[in-house]
Amino acid sequence: MTIDKRAEHAPYSPSANSESTPAIMPSQNAWIMDDPTRNKLLKKYKTQVASGVSTVCATLSVTPLENVKTRMQTHNFKNIFQCIRYLWRTEGPRGYVAGCLPPLASVTAVRVVNFTTYNWAKHAISDTFQSITGESPLEEYKKPGSTPSVAGILTFTGAGLLAGLVTSPLACPFELAKNVVQTSVLVSNRAMAAPDAARDPSLRRKPRLGTIQAIKQIVKRHGFRGLYTGFGLHAMRDTVGSALYFSVYETVKQVAAKELGSDKTPFGAPMIAGAICSTVPWFCTYPLDTRKTRAQSVLLGKTKEIGEASVAVAKSSMYKGLSIILIRTGVNNMILLSIFEYIKARIDELPA
Repeated sequence: MTIDKRAEHAPYSPSANSESTPAIMPSQNAWIMDDPTRNKLLKKYKTQVASGVSTVCATLSVTPLENVKTRMQTHNFKNIFQCIRYLWRTEGPRGYVAGCLPPLASVTAVRVVNFTTYNWAKHAISDTFQSITGESPLEEYKKPGSTPSVAGILTFTGAGLLAGLVTSPLACPFELAKNVVQTSVLVSNRAMAAPDAARDPSLRRKPRLGTIQAIKQIVKRHGFRGLYTGFGLHAMRDTVGSALYFSVYETVKQVAAKELGSDKTPFGAPMIAGAICSTVPWFCTYPLDTRKTRAQSVLLGKTKEIGEASVAVAKSSMYKGLSIILIRTGVNNMILLSIFEYIKARIDELPA
């Protein structure tokens, strides 16, 4: 039998050999990666992945409470229940979720930057301590059963301070847009700060600004600098608040982990620490937050109305709405830090 040598090298042709089974070409999908590559990326960007996912979950869960807090700060409601009733009666269900997109998008980005900066800074400060004293605060912190030390607390406080300072310029415009959107119905009426505003049913028919509309109007009226109205107060609040936040969190988590013993679940010590670390800073920074929110929320009011609103809200306490924000931030950070630690722990368990 003679074999045609040319047939050995001829390309496959379905028409020439219809009964032959064509070769199966391997799938080459650029979006699909093998497990080792995926695990390597997850481990490399562990902080970013964990902080991003946990922030989305936490932000969505407390949006209604955030809306109530902003109304309390910018209007002279007698109590929380009056504010809640006002939202339901005059703005309807949408009043509880107004301005949720800016926090969901911006807070996620800001939180990722904040946690990334904090993680880098605490290692840098710990290395500096080690070069001076020969002992690493972070290594001591990680030892089972360890107790808080001065070096450790200074490390966490310094890293948190730097993280808050770095993220302030990024967070300010988005938080300003959120405040303007949330209070746009009130600002559209000069009764924004009047005692009877909560009983004004006409506000339900007032148009609500969208996020993009608010930003455009602010830039048109005040220029790009308008997006940084209250930035000094914002930076001070975030810098001091972030320093207290991380130092209290790490310290309480260390103490709680020691008391809980071998319990390694991220829903134990992190949840306890998250509830406490979220409330302590607000007692120190809440007046700054109130002043900032009031300055930002009246940006789009008429000149006369801004003056009337400012005089009216100045008569109310700088701690107005603190109770609702303590509830909001407590729930938020219990969810945030529990999920954050859980995702990090799961990523650490992945095979290399």
